[in-house]
Amino acid sequence: MTGPTRLSVVRTGSRSRVHRTTGHLTARIMDQDAHGARVGLLATQALLLSGDDVRIEVDVAPGSWLDVVETTGTVAYEGDAPSSWTIDATVGDGAVLTWAGKPFVVSDGIATHRDARIRLHGTGRVLMQEKIVLGRAGQTGGDLTTSLNATDDTGPVQVEHLDLTRRARGMPGVLGSLRSIDTVTALGWSPEPPGEPEAGTTGPGETYFRLDRAGAVLRWIGIGRFRDRLCDPAFAAWYEEAMRGHRDRIAARSPSHAEAVG
Repeated sequence: MTGPTRLSVVRTGSRSRVHRTTGHLTARIMDQDAHGARVGLLATQALLLSGDDVRIEVDVAPGSWLDVVETTGTVAYEGDAPSSWTIDATVGDGAVLTWAGKPFVVSDGIATHRDARIRLHGTGRVLMQEKIVLGRAGQTGGDLTTSLNATDDTGPVQVEHLDLTRRARGMPGVLGSLRSIDTVTALGWSPEPPGEPEAGTTGPGETYFRLDRAGAVLRWIGIGRFRDRLCDPAFAAWYEEAMRGHRDRIAARSPSHAEAVG
């Protein structure tokens, strides 16, 4: 049995410390400073096969930042045994976790589950993007369920369970022929969308809502993921907001170009 992929980052005086444990995925450092790092996730074997249980455990220490980059999309392949993909993340006070997911494609003939469990502390922030595609080319897609359970120091922030099994999708008023879902979730602050399209201009389902606590969700539902012109720009804009405090601190500690050459 393959163990979980583990990622943790701790800020230091000169260069952050990144600890990595390889599971179904391995992490490669792409960029790094004293406060945090950008890491790329690479599969160590074919994913996601029938029976696979992929687990990713993340710990972002107080005051640090971690930007997770999925280098490729993932296909949940057909098979008799269900598969799963679980993210378990802890984000400390003043820390930031950003994660731009690549398409997760659900093949015919598979039951698979995606689960995200997030614990925020203090002023920690999380920004995540999840792209779901039901079916490969010419397919309608198998059974998918997704869950998000996010809490902070005082209780639940966002709890969601989506039943995207074939039975549920076939019910009137659910998805019909729509096969793509793109969701951007911000936790710890409530950003506004970078421009609000007229309803139906980018897809049949465009939804933005602020959470009762600090947070916001932007969701696009449509026929093909390449028609989504809403969520990628939103993620980019919200990423800048999430990271602004860290970049301000870095800039304050770094000499200006004039000082460096003067």
